[in-house]
Formats: sequence, structure tokens, C-alpha cells
Amino acid sequence: MLKIRDATIKDATRLSQLLETSYRFHFSYLWHDQNELEEYIAGECSIEQISTSLQSPDHKWFIAESQPAIGSNRMASKTSDSNIVGLSKIVLNQPVPDKDITGIYLHKLYLMPTLTGQKQGDQLFDHAVKFGHEQGQKWLWLEVLAQNTSAIKFYVRKGLEWQKDIIFSSPKQQSTMHIMAKHLSDEIQ
Repeated sequence: MLKIRDATIKDATRLSQLLETSYRFHFSYLWHDQNELEEYIAGECSIEQISTSLQSPDHKWFIAESQPAIGSNRMASKTSDSNIVGLSKIVLNQPVPDKDITGIYLHKLYLMPTLTGQKQGDQLFDHAVKFGHEQGQKWLWLEVLAQNTSAIKFYVRKGLEWQKDIIFSSPKQQSTMHIMAKHLSDEIQ
């Protein structure tokens, strides 16, 4: 079982490092131009951008940590980067583009390298769903790369359905993103 905690402004540097590590591991191969990748990471993983997001009332970041073994010498309240399994970021009250639905936008759900396929993503996702219920959100939606077939299968298994495709564009390439959503009132709380 994971311990999933709210990230605070004190976690901005840690989130930046975790986000960059996970993104590079999972998505670097999709970029055709190394300079564009570096520019994207510099923007997405900047401490300033993460700090601003952490201070926004509609943004929420979570850090998932493995539980230390019983009897270990680690202090329960101290976070060690080696315990971190993943992170997520949600944004409340976000409209789905070109749709008549609004809800919790699961903007990021990243696991650390080599930790996919071990059910930790389920716990992090379920935490976002529970939080959405607690906040009175009627929908949960996200964007996922069309090439990321394992993530798409995961989200379908979690009850999300395809809504539409959008294009992510950079100066030298384009990628198709699926927008997927699920109605949260269909969930048993």
C-alpha cells in the first residue's frame, strides 16, 4: 500500500527532479529533436512553474511513497526520494475542450522509472478519483499520447472512454493526444 500525500511548496524542487526523471525515462524517445525535448522539459519541470501551480487553489499535486518496512530505521515523517513511487497533478473545474463537460483534469500521473506494471498507478489514479468525489467534481478527464498504448489500456481498464483527439504541436513535430473521460457519479464512493 502506498502513502499518498499532498505536495507543498517545499516539494517544488523535488517535484521538478521527479518529473524530469520520469518524463525522460518514459517519453524521450518520442521527441525527434533533442533541443525541443530540452526546451519542453525546461518549461514543464521548472521550479518556478511548479511553485506557481502549487500555490494555485485549483491545482493539487500528490506524491506517492512506498511505506517503509516495519522496524526500519527511517523516520515515518521524513520523505526519502528512494521511497517515492510517483506523482500526480490535478486541476479542478476544467472544461474538456469542445465538450459540454467540466471536471477534474488529471494533468499528470507519472511513475518513477521501472515501477510501471506493479499496481502503484492504480492507487495513484484511485486517489485522484476519490479526491474528485470529495471536491464534488462530476467528471475526470485527461490527455494521453496516442502512441502510449499501455497507458491507454490502463485508463480504459479504469473506466475512461475516448472523447476526441487533439494535436500537440511543437515547431518540428506533431503528436496525437486522446482526450479520455469518465463520469465520476458512476463510481461507488
